[in-house]
Amino acid sequence: MTSTTSALASVRPADETTDNLSTWSKRWKESKTGWHLLQPHHFLEKYGHEIIPNFATPPSTTDAACTDSDHATAGKQVRVFVPLCGKTVDMAFMAEHRGVSEVVGIDGIRKALDEFSTENPNLQIEEQSTHHHRAVEKLSGNGIALLRGDLFDLDDDMTGGKFDCIFDRASLVAIQPELRERYVETMGKLMKPGGTILLVTFDRRDGTDDAKKAGPPYSVDEREVRRLYEGLDWVTSVTKLDEFDELENDKSRIPHWKEQGINLLFELCLLIKVK
Repeated sequence: MTSTTSALASVRPADETTDNLSTWSKRWKESKTGWHLLQPHHFLEKYGHEIIPNFATPPSTTDAACTDSDHATAGKQVRVFVPLCGKTVDMAFMAEHRGVSEVVGIDGIRKALDEFSTENPNLQIEEQSTHHHRAVEKLSGNGIALLRGDLFDLDDDMTGGKFDCIFDRASLVAIQPELRERYVETMGKLMKPGGTILLVTFDRRDGTDDAKKAGPPYSVDEREVRRLYEGLDWVTSVTKLDEFDELENDKSRIPHWKEQGINLLFELCLLIKVK
């Protein structure tokens, strides 16, 4: 029987010229990354306590300033997975948090990971030349690891173990709809028992039929999230935490979305608890 290591020896990180990645690679090369935010995502700031212990305490708080309550949770830390991470500042925000032991992000585009490394010199991220998996390239730094490869190829060995939580901000909405069941299955394989997923999706709530089906980002409303996750043998519950009216918040974007046939666009935040 062929060993796992031998089997992986023939696997290479996803080629950026493939159908799945070529469009994204082109956008990164042309710096057309309008989805990238310069600040941590507002839902992460608001609901980070659902996945990260002692979240309310600023990352820079010293032990000398901790309250008794802080000391009770100070030793609790979680590993966080960020699928299709790009160069999101959410990773740096979490990696520097006292409640996080490690953040692991994966993306198919190397330029995204290189830019993140350059823009966050304090994390001291370097490529791991001794990393033995040819299926992924790995960069590591202070409390963080970045993988370049195919999300669907991942296993515990590649990621260094399972995760306590996942922050999915722009991943599920980015993949082709026909891959959603496979995507959810992959998330389940990476989770520890008792873990949590903080999921952010887009809901193209009103518009023409073509506009509502268009993407990425694809529309993933609450009903679709429940269809995908509820009833799985590893999921305890799916809870909608919040929604955010994108066009009401930024009226300057209304002409852009109206031109595309969208009248109402919401960002949803859901919490998925694992058995």
